[in-house]
Amino acid sequence: MIADNLPASTLDAERRAASEQTFVRILAIVAAAFAALPDLFNWLTRFGSGKTYLGIQYNLDDHMVYAAWMRQAMDGRFFFDNRFTTDPQPGLTVHIYFLLLGWVAKIVGISLAMSVARISLSAAFVFLLYRLVRRVCPDVYTTKLAMSLAVVGGGVGCLVWADFGRTIQPPGSGALRNLFLGLLPTDVWQPEGYVFPSMLTNGLFMLSLCLIVVALLAFLSAKEDWRWVLQGAVAMFVLMNIHSYDVLLVAFLMAGLLVMAIAQRQLTIGWLVRSLAIALGAAPSALWFTYVLQKDAVFQARAATPTFAGNFRQVVFGYLLLMILGLAALAFRPESSKRELFSRSAGLGLAVAVFAGMFVAAGSHPGDGYFMSMVAWLACMGCALLALALVSDANPARNLVTSWALLGTLAPYFPALFERKLSIGLAIPWAILAAIAVGTMTRKLDRSTRNLALVLTICLLGATSVRWFRREFELAALDVSNTTTHPVFLGIDETQIVNILNGLPKGRTVVLAMPGVPLPDSQTAGAFVSPYLPDLNPILSGITGVYTYAGHWSETPDYDRRRALETQFFLKGFPDDKRQEFLQMTQANYIVAPVPQTFTQLPLEDLSQLGEVVYSGVQFKLVRVR
Repeated sequence: MIADNLPASTLDAERRAASEQTFVRILAIVAAAFAALPDLFNWLTRFGSGKTYLGIQYNLDDHMVYAAWMRQAMDGRFFFDNRFTTDPQPGLTVHIYFLLLGWVAKIVGISLAMSVARISLSAAFVFLLYRLVRRVCPDVYTTKLAMSLAVVGGGVGCLVWADFGRTIQPPGSGALRNLFLGLLPTDVWQPEGYVFPSMLTNGLFMLSLCLIVVALLAFLSAKEDWRWVLQGAVAMFVLMNIHSYDVLLVAFLMAGLLVMAIAQRQLTIGWLVRSLAIALGAAPSALWFTYVLQKDAVFQARAATPTFAGNFRQVVFGYLLLMILGLAALAFRPESSKRELFSRSAGLGLAVAVFAGMFVAAGSHPGDGYFMSMVAWLACMGCALLALALVSDANPARNLVTSWALLGTLAPYFPALFERKLSIGLAIPWAILAAIAVGTMTRKLDRSTRNLALVLTICLLGATSVRWFRREFELAALDVSNTTTHPVFLGIDETQIVNILNGLPKGRTVVLAMPGVPLPDSQTAGAFVSPYLPDLNPILSGITGVYTYAGHWSETPDYDRRRALETQFFLKGFPDDKRQEFLQMTQANYIVAPVPQTFTQLPLEDLSQLGEVVYSGVQFKLVRVR
């Protein structure tokens, strides 16, 4: 019970905290439950079928990279190498998260370990985010709305939704399609920019978001004392190790906070020193990253794989309503003086001008390649920093969220090969600002009307998250990942082959498998059904730890050429001497050979004569190379 003799302000604070914390607990449970439902449904409905559920519907090939690290941890390795190529390599990679997860997987299996970690981190993130949101939002209503929008908020991708690809289907004309440049908004295909899609699809993204929030809280708390410095430094150390790009994003956000602190005359030498101490936590991981990059040619090739950000219009429409409301929150504050209102309006105008200019320029951006030169990007960043100074607030936490919104929108266009990876969590700051705007606009309404506005806002801005949830079930029902060439379930043959390979003694084993052949849906343009021939290369490397020749679009150096060459190896017309040369070049130990009588639409060669058939199924044979 609350003591009767406590001041009214204390009673109000305690009541607010109790109400918010109850809501946060419920939100964490609900979010984790929805993140778990697709996996639980797929495991239960396929139980006893003889098929193996891989636990992944979205970007399955990328998850097999994680699985390959876990598989090596299961074998007792601390330093990992790349199992998606047969090239020689020193094996210097250290990944703390998948090392620990691999130890868990040794008991429960890779798929279950991944799922449990993802679901647990989803719940943990909700609690961590609340620690940031409560510093920004002025009341219970705004806090609850901010938490809800941060978890489920998205853009207008639900209007042009597609389960596969990044272009609007069907490719007809129309004003909406022309405005979108025929491209799907990022809230359809880029889960790392949003919370609920990340909860559904990727535990690594959820851990990164947790660490980013911990680091940001540490930078804020370091304003007063040293108690958070160690915690923040550890978060930066782990973040640099598991998802290094996010450290650069945090650096951008801190630059914005620094400018706003100077504008508000809040910066002290102590705060600056403590913040630098937190940032230095990333140094050991960064030094090791640099060492590995210098010593490992395979890692160099992997790091050089371009992942360009989407067209800026895809980004705008991926966060459209959140951005509109969020920008309004920067200027519209009832308590502002005329001078503050003028300053904030000027800052808002400058930010809108930068984004509008980028929106117009995006109309002529071809899609691949850099959107901006370094000079143009720095100019945009300079304008954004000036805008941040003009809209700055006495509340450092609000300033940090504003910095994340404005600079986070520009970060993915930093002209580097990994630019798209700098989008992580961008929905979060825009959602918090959007909630503040809605809370301000509805503050004079009666309680029931205000609550109705809250529910309607969540439903409107959460529509895309509903589509993501539905897609998880749709892909599983079709037995195809969004990659189009990878199945969600392993058939009986594939399961038996995986069991045989997992039973081999520890050591280097190279397996050749034919790259996959997708099967377009004859009824729906741009859609696919279960692959005609599944690409088992990444799955074998991930689940069994064997080396494959053309295993992954990013992990395999010169992937396109190797994929084409490996495909020819399995087809008729490939000269026998070339086939022998290929076997010698790859040092292959096993071949997963498709049965020609099953895949009649492909001119497959019967490769049984290349060795001993150790498993013979309806779809695949496993051949031990002589």
